[in-house]
Amino acid sequence: MSSDEWVRAPRQARSQATLERFVDATRELLGRQSFEDITVAEIVKTADRTVGSFYARFDDKYAVLHVLVDRLNQRISDVVDAFCDQVRWEGVPLSEFIAESVRLNVQAYRRSGPLYRAALQASVTDERFRRRRMETMQECAEAQKRFILSRSGEVGCDDPARASDMMFELVAARLDHELLFGRFTITHPESDLELIEELVDQCCAVLAIIDPAAVHDDLPVGAASS
Repeated sequence: MSSDEWVRAPRQARSQATLERFVDATRELLGRQSFEDITVAEIVKTADRTVGSFYARFDDKYAVLHVLVDRLNQRISDVVDAFCDQVRWEGVPLSEFIAESVRLNVQAYRRSGPLYRAALQASVTDERFRRRRMETMQECAEAQKRFILSRSGEVGCDDPARASDMMFELVAARLDHELLFGRFTITHPESDLELIEELVDQCCAVLAIIDPAAVHDDLPVGAASS
């Protein structure tokens, strides 16, 4: 999904500044209410601009969401590429890579929850959002898989490539589900620290890494609580 589909690229610095005002206004509103409840009128009012200037740049409010999501996906891609760099993990056990990966995923969902939720909901009904989400998820899953396969000697399962995909889906599905529906079972972890520990255990079990509990000692005491 390219910006050309919905967003008319500014030709002047002032036009770019106005576009950014609408993008920032939408981000601000997402911190207070769901995207479904946000109207173009609210975006325009929050940005302190005119309706005409909005439609001169965007087809509708989903075009603004696209800009936010596209920038988020680019940041995710950049972070994942840097995170999965083999040089970064030289001499470090695979179990620590998994623990840090899970921790960063949970923190990212907490930090950008409203935008993640809006993007996820949009992908359910709009093929353009769904296609972009799938591209980003597949890119992240493949980067993780390449790293895990480079450490296949630390993995005890029969099919490390498939196990890596299962691990990725396990974490993504768990966090997506919580994002959309909240925590509603009596067995759900009561804090993010407990959630991270549980997901790390499950991921290490999928890959058949020995003694996954050992990585818990490295989890930060100050991890965010629910």
